[in-house]
Amino acid sequence: MSKYYITTPIYYVNDKPHIGHTYTTVAADALARFHRLLGDEVRLVTGTDENSQKNVQAMEKAGESSLTAYLDRMADAWKSTWSELGISLDDFIRTTEPRHLAGVERFWNAVKQSGDIYEGVYEGMYCTGCEAFKTESEIAGGYCELHPKLKLEHIKEKNFFFKLTAYREELLTLYEEGNSFVMPESRRHEIRNYVADHLADISISREAKKVPVGISVPGDEDQRIYVWFDALLNYMTAVGYGTDEKMFKKFWPADLHLVGKDIIKFHCALWPAMIMSAAKSDALLRHPDGSAKLPTQVFANGFFTIDGQKISKSSGNAIDPREFESTVGFEAVRYFLLREISYGEDGDFSRERLMGRYESDLGNTLGNLVNRVIPMSKKYFDGKVPPYQPEKKKASDPLSGLELVGERVGTAYANSRCDQALEEIWKSLFIANKFIEDTKPFKLIKENPEDAAYVLYVSLEAIRWYAWFIHPVLPETSNKIFVQLGLNAEEELSKGWVQGLQWGGLTPGAPLGEPAPLFPRLEVE
Repeated sequence: MSKYYITTPIYYVNDKPHIGHTYTTVAADALARFHRLLGDEVRLVTGTDENSQKNVQAMEKAGESSLTAYLDRMADAWKSTWSELGISLDDFIRTTEPRHLAGVERFWNAVKQSGDIYEGVYEGMYCTGCEAFKTESEIAGGYCELHPKLKLEHIKEKNFFFKLTAYREELLTLYEEGNSFVMPESRRHEIRNYVADHLADISISREAKKVPVGISVPGDEDQRIYVWFDALLNYMTAVGYGTDEKMFKKFWPADLHLVGKDIIKFHCALWPAMIMSAAKSDALLRHPDGSAKLPTQVFANGFFTIDGQKISKSSGNAIDPREFESTVGFEAVRYFLLREISYGEDGDFSRERLMGRYESDLGNTLGNLVNRVIPMSKKYFDGKVPPYQPEKKKASDPLSGLELVGERVGTAYANSRCDQALEEIWKSLFIANKFIEDTKPFKLIKENPEDAAYVLYVSLEAIRWYAWFIHPVLPETSNKIFVQLGLNAEEELSKGWVQGLQWGGLTPGAPLGEPAPLFPRLEVE
């Protein structure tokens, strides 16, 4: 059995989850579900970044005085949101947990032993929004390009530094043509230019008297570990680094980190360099050939907006992802996010377009096919799957090529492109609907019952395939379809992707389930 370890970024708890956070989390969930169908042993991890000055400021703004109580309350809000929305998490890591602290200490000491940590004085501009020091190339008009309304802080203090520049050449090799460590291609070119032209050693601690929150530098209580140096390590500590060596050996390196493009410098330059450094001193981080165990891929999505506007507290446009459960349901939101937005590109959320996708794609295409074929089959064949002779399957039948569709869908999922998988599925769904319109089984049953049985069987079997195709993105809808086909969803899915996608999975004469609308029409106010 292969393993598949996928992560989202860990999120600040200075506010509750919104639709932008949901986008990345849903994408990770869909890919995790696909790999479970393949039979992989999957580890899907998200969590909260709690050693941040932002969280202290949010606590004070909320009128609270206990940081521990605030962090507990907000972490529970994030965890419960993902649980309510059915995200199939295997773990939820908090960077204030003892297991994380143990891993951070081990990692810091490994980097120090490798000779890549030194003391120095930092003087420069610091963005509290990014929680990062800014170079001249990252400042426009005296402000951070990503946070143009936040005044930069001028900081001069004694810190520990990481020899990031010592890994410039190794990083550039990592970004060479043909390597897929950074995706999409546009992000790879961006990070390569940054490393080639602007890379500098980075301060990895702050004076404790100025930053009271965070993890103390091992052996120096007067210094706190820089939040990003600590936060990135969650990907390791969540699978046992520093606490469970057996588990760590099983799941590390990560197969896929999903992140936003605003944090690729940390994930695609600092993070691999940190691992390269620690691996010199910690054998647990080395492959047998001596190379560092780096994540397989970092895939960066674009910026996310609401009706064309950046999501922000000041504009009040943040959308709680649970808002739609009582109307279109969260599955429709999952579909919209992963179909509407090409992963890796900037995306926009619109309630109007969500409703349009619900009615057109989900209701009139997928729902329409299921709600026509199953009731007709039950009506004309005593509530059972129609008779079918495999040898009579026609090569000219538009549904005879589902194996090719399945290959394209599987390849898209394997390449982390849920948008492309859904595009292939819906192209095929249109063909399946047209097949029903052209053959008219409701008329054919009177003229040629045998041909009607054939049309309805292949349509039912195609629906079973579509239920498999959509399961990573629409798991609840997929399960409902299996039940309407008279199948036990859990037993069906236990077959796995390869065995499940074999033609003829429906047994002629087997009882069908009860039809029910998958996507009921919305009431117009």
